[in-house]
Amino acid sequence: MAVPAVAAGQIWQDDCYYFDSDTGKCMRKYVLLLAVEPKSGDCVTAVFTSKSHGLTENPACSLGPPRAGYFVGVPGGALTQPTWVEFSSVKTLDSSDLAAHVRAGRKTLIPLALPAKTFCAVLRCALQCEDITLREARWIGDAAAVLGCH
Repeated sequence: MAVPAVAAGQIWQDDCYYFDSDTGKCMRKYVLLLAVEPKSGDCVTAVFTSKSHGLTENPACSLGPPRAGYFVGVPGGALTQPTWVEFSSVKTLDSSDLAAHVRAGRKTLIPLALPAKTFCAVLRCALQCEDITLREARWIGDAAAVLGCH
């Protein structure tokens, strides 16, 4: 299976994002690509969650404590509940790992995207978050600039 071209703003379904410790089963999460490093194709990702656990709807940008994230509303498609992008989940995904996960059928690009204005707001909020590294912040800032986020 060929790996689709990756781009900031894509939403991926990960059918084995984590293991449920009670059942031992793989659990699905939906993952937002915040940024892609152009040379390597490595991605900065964050998961969506429908569990607020301290995240706010208003203001949409929560910097914590107890958690940091951005409220995106009800995006639709597979995301049918009030949803946040959770910044404590931000990590860098190596392009070769993504390719292996796609070939194995674990990760799938889904036909859903946040509105550009919302995605830009997610990026601006993420840049204020203490949960991201300097390298991730640089890539996110570059993505925001390319997209014309103000």
